[in-house]
Amino acid sequence: MNHSNFNFYDTFDFDDDTSVFAFQVAAAVIAEEESNNQGRRTRSRGSIPGHNIVNRNRKEGELKLYNDYFAENPKFTKTQFQRRFRINRHLFFWIANAMEAHNLYFK
Repeated sequence: MNHSNFNFYDTFDFDDDTSVFAFQVAAAVIAEEESNNQGRRTRSRGSIPGHNIVNRNRKEGELKLYNDYFAENPKFTKTQFQRRFRINRHLFFWIANAMEAHNLYFK
């Protein structure tokens, strides 16, 4: 048997009525599933149903990070910046400015 020309349905002796009936049954099953699920809303909003959502105060954390390291008068020194991010502050801002100039997403 040549696999490149193999058709799964050719191995069975279906007539046209059987194929039409099988299609109708499949369509009915799909329609019933859709009608059973219609109006149902899942309570989960994440990738795992039932998991608790933890508010991590990301906006407050972002503001704190900015004030600590990136503001005009940052809380931490250049040495502490370099220790925290493992990059020189001047080099970091040079890369950030280059990214802003290159891609609108970073503006």
